[in-house]
Amino acid sequence: MASFVVLVNGVPGAGKTTLSAELGRVLAVPVVSKDAVKEALADAVDAVLPTSPLGAVASDAMWSIAALIDGAVVIESFWFTGRDDAFLAAGLRTAGAIRGVEVWCEAPVDVMRMRFRTRARHAAHDDAARTAEWEVFAQAAAPLSGFPVVRVATDGPVDVAALAAAIDSVRGRRDG
Repeated sequence: MASFVVLVNGVPGAGKTTLSAELGRVLAVPVVSKDAVKEALADAVDAVLPTSPLGAVASDAMWSIAALIDGAVVIESFWFTGRDDAFLAAGLRTAGAIRGVEVWCEAPVDVMRMRFRTRARHAAHDDAARTAEWEVFAQAAAPLSGFPVVRVATDGPVDVAALAAAIDSVRGRRDG
């Protein structure tokens, strides 16, 4: 069971994937990304799968994978306040995580919008069909885990070592 989770959250295009990979390396803990799981599932089937139901399956798998990890784990996804509260709580129960920190990635809306619209993405995400939904996310998204929150500006270089130190101060130690 995951004894401590680092939830990397933020609007699509906020820089979660880039930050979580580097953060996992600096903290020396595994990273489980919902998008990576979603893409692997999409690639495993010779059919086009609808993005939202596939995302739900990927989320369940992500939490089940986190439950298999002893110690700390970085979990990267987007959890939207009002939509995902119950799913996040259920996922934390599945993973066995009772302690954690939420890293909230943020940048100016125009920067995140540009990233969202121009990034190369797996077809499983169908981002082109989700631009109106993204605008709602950008206006209303906020941290929601109930864990301590560390806000990170991702529109420039991030001092990942300082972020890791802040996480470690919440975590109390590096081994779990």
